Amino acid sequence: MRYLLLPVLIALPVSGGVGFRTQEIQKDFGVVYAVLVEDVNHDGKPDIVAINHTQVAWFENPTWRRHIILDGVTKKDNVCIAAEDIDRDGKLDFALGADWQPTNTASGGSLQWIRRQPDASAPWNMFPLGEEPTLHRIRWGDVDGDGKAELVVVPLHGRGNKAPGWEGQGARILVFRVPANPARDPWPMEVADDSLHIVHNFIIEAGEIWAAGREGVYALKRQAAGKWIKTKIGDGSPGEIKSGTVNRVRHLATVEPWHGNSIVIYRQPTQPLNAQAAPTGGPVPVAGQLWERTVIEDKLNQAHALAWADFDEDGSDEIAVGWRGKPHGVAYYKRLPDGKWSRTQVDDGMAAEDLTAADLNGDGRPEIIAVGRTTANVRIYWNENEPRWKRHVVSTGYFNFTAIAADFTGDKKPDVISGDLRGKKLYLHPAPHWKPVLLHEGVDVIHSEVMDVDGDGDLDYIGARYQPGLIFWLERPNRPLTEPWKYHLIDEHEKGGVNGIHGLILGDVDRDGKPDLIANSAQPVGAFPNSLAWLRVPPNPRAAPQWERYIFARGDAPGLSHYHGFGDVNGDGRPDIASAAKIAPDGNWFAWWEQPRDPRGAWKKQVIATGEEGATNILIADLNGDRRADFLATRGHGRGIVWYEAPNWTPRQINTELVGPHSLAIGDIDGDGDIDAVTCAKDSMVAAWFENDGKGNFTTHHIAENQAAYDIRLVDMDGDGDLDVLIAGQQSQNVVWFENRR
Repeated sequence: MRYLLLPVLIALPVSGGVGFRTQEIQKDFGVVYAVLVEDVNHDGKPDIVAINHTQVAWFENPTWRRHIILDGVTKKDNVCIAAEDIDRDGKLDFALGADWQPTNTASGGSLQWIRRQPDASAPWNMFPLGEEPTLHRIRWGDVDGDGKAELVVVPLHGRGNKAPGWEGQGARILVFRVPANPARDPWPMEVADDSLHIVHNFIIEAGEIWAAGREGVYALKRQAAGKWIKTKIGDGSPGEIKSGTVNRVRHLATVEPWHGNSIVIYRQPTQPLNAQAAPTGGPVPVAGQLWERTVIEDKLNQAHALAWADFDEDGSDEIAVGWRGKPHGVAYYKRLPDGKWSRTQVDDGMAAEDLTAADLNGDGRPEIIAVGRTTANVRIYWNENEPRWKRHVVSTGYFNFTAIAADFTGDKKPDVISGDLRGKKLYLHPAPHWKPVLLHEGVDVIHSEVMDVDGDGDLDYIGARYQPGLIFWLERPNRPLTEPWKYHLIDEHEKGGVNGIHGLILGDVDRDGKPDLIANSAQPVGAFPNSLAWLRVPPNPRAAPQWERYIFARGDAPGLSHYHGFGDVNGDGRPDIASAAKIAPDGNWFAWWEQPRDPRGAWKKQVIATGEEGATNILIADLNGDRRADFLATRGHGRGIVWYEAPNWTPRQINTELVGPHSLAIGDIDGDGDIDAVTCAKDSMVAAWFENDGKGNFTTHHIAENQAAYDIRLVDMDGDGDLDVLIAGQQSQNVVWFENRR
């Protein structure tokens, strides 16, 4: 078991919280014990439900008018509430825990349910169910696999326990099943466990009851025969517990000890990522191991409320936390790229007893809703965070390895062409609605480029198949959305051409003022094994059977080369070409080829680095402002991003954590005049950009933490003058672009 204590980066609080606007919808409401968000009146808008010591109330969206639906009927105090259509009439009901007596372990603790009336704002009917001393938390969930939700009831203490040690029988974790007539028939009940003490809260995860108690975090799973199996998940002595997802990995947040000062994160153990293996489609959990425990905060006073949500739209959840002891407040914590957690203060006017997170206004951003103990209030914290990168979806539903953006329709807006690799189809997605238009069928395209091949003033599409090698171009017609795009051959393995084309790049190799095409012949079989080539557009490309092919690296690019860089490395005025290869024994290198006076001849190979496991991408640029060409590279079938400083190609590690950064683009992303970089790791599933200070010192910033990629481009997609990020999502089965909001 690993225990980690990470320092928290404290963000300075501002009024209303960074990006949150405070609205108090109720004050002077007494001790507000619990809050839910549910569509109570079935109008399609989420409402807020809250309980105090004697009342159940709901606040109607969007006016937040209060409706008291139960008042003085239960023994005080009401302490917990859970929503479900109990009588299966299509309307929401509530289970309710009351008669809260935290130190009385012999009696008290009433359980009941309340049924909605035709008028949801009228008083609801109550039906008693039973008692359990110190009844404290209730939730609905299907814990026996019958497709129906059961009511799980958890007291704080075991019967007969006494302060201060609360020893003796453990708390009885009870499971109630709803009978055919829940208002009349008895509810069958069973005990899932009675071994844990001070069980302050629990969650239901994938049909299991996960309880947080003095002994740690435990999962309770019901076997088919009815026996409950208990498995320890984490050490510590947690009170509150909630589950979220960070970079696709399940995390738990707890308050430790109960009513304590610390926020603790438990990370589910997963198998190590392997960028050389086939993608798994997500983290693979490892069973039988305790979750890694990390304390991210230890200075709160009576922390009592937790809720996970993706507040900043980056694909990972943040954890909202509320505490009720002075100086009380609400904050949220975010995991940063370096693994530390930052804290952002949201409010200091809330002695938080409970909180939750939900999108109240349908804008896709979750709000925080908190209720107070000594402050006796109900507040909404409206999420007005503007993400640094806003995600836009072009397409979903198919594996694609490449996407490229350009104005293919003549309306001065960048459109997108992407390929369904497995379906062997190419689609044009015209801006701004992205409705797909089928361009071509029968080729599984792995990479692409765009250029005006035939010189008619519009842009044509170039695509490549990996094996058997094929490069082709599609001629843009006058009416690109309705007329067919004519297919033309550039090069083909079966006609004596290159084989194993993984990367394409444009560059004026022969310096005639016209772009040429650079490609690899990475396979060790065929006419040009382990080679690199450049291809010149023929004088009449529409009629030519194929393009002029020149093998400039004949047999000296082994190890399954991937992508290429283009630029003048040695300052002789002639552009050179760099490449990378991913696999041993002959690969795992970065290298460049020096162009001779006649580019049609053999070029001289210059090795940049060897032993670079999984090397894939490399580009050429001056990264430190010394007017010399450097190399920026990724290990897309390995780990990390690095740049090599001229003239000795000294390695400078930029990031060593990203697994499978199988894409790379460079440009001035932040508009400060120097070259930044962007990648998306296919295995870590993190899109990140790397901010250059102009001297070759890079800072990692995450764009998204649930996005795979095989191809990435920097393009001004919205015409605002800065570079946005276009991603072909591979395992994510999407094409997306992230709007740069610098």
